[in-house]
Amino acid sequence: MEFTQAFVLHQRPYRETSLLLDVFTADYGRLSLVARGMRQSKRRHNNPLQLFQPLWLNWFGRGDLLTLSKVETISAPYWLQGNATLCGLYINELLVRLLMQQQPEPLVFEAYQKALEGLQEADQAEQVLRLFEKRLLEALGYGLDLTTDSQGEPVEQHLHYSYQPDQGLQLCLVNDTKRIISGASLLQLLQENLNDPTSLNETKQLMRLIINYYLDGKPLKSRQLFAEMQRYAGTKNS
Repeated sequence: MEFTQAFVLHQRPYRETSLLLDVFTADYGRLSLVARGMRQSKRRHNNPLQLFQPLWLNWFGRGDLLTLSKVETISAPYWLQGNATLCGLYINELLVRLLMQQQPEPLVFEAYQKALEGLQEADQAEQVLRLFEKRLLEALGYGLDLTTDSQGEPVEQHLHYSYQPDQGLQLCLVNDTKRIISGASLLQLLQENLNDPTSLNETKQLMRLIINYYLDGKPLKSRQLFAEMQRYAGTKNS
């Protein structure tokens, strides 16, 4: 078969000498591949199957588990450092958990590339994550209506809202403890222009609630890793 663009999302040892890969391809969506012999010492030192590395791949086989045939690098890997690396791992884990196997998702693939480009700049990681989450949910058919509340009333900048996954946005009173996001932040998210700490924090809480719903409440390992590193940094600096 012809080559297709791809990224490795996750890899783990498989049998004695092979790797089991979760890959995200431009034309075929998420796939599970076996890379035979890639753990042997001679090939291990020349292994292109790294995270955030743009690749050309092809494979053979049928069913859910396919066999990698050939791999070539397209360009240099995206260079993520510090927190940006953790953000990249978070995005990869979201794709592994939310994408169906062998279902083409060209809009998500484009959003993934844009996210890696943004994370490589490393100074706007929060904005990059929120916009990727929004685009991912929209592409998968889980998009949030950011223009009207559950009663069909337009979202107003000066009002505040809560969100219920099965009902949508609900208008809240100022002293309502369920309030999680302002109309101003919702409209900034709609316009993909998150430009202040308040909107970033509020949209983070909103996206976490929505994504947790679609993950059935199962925790993400990347979030746990990030929390552990923050605790370690706090202990080290105290």
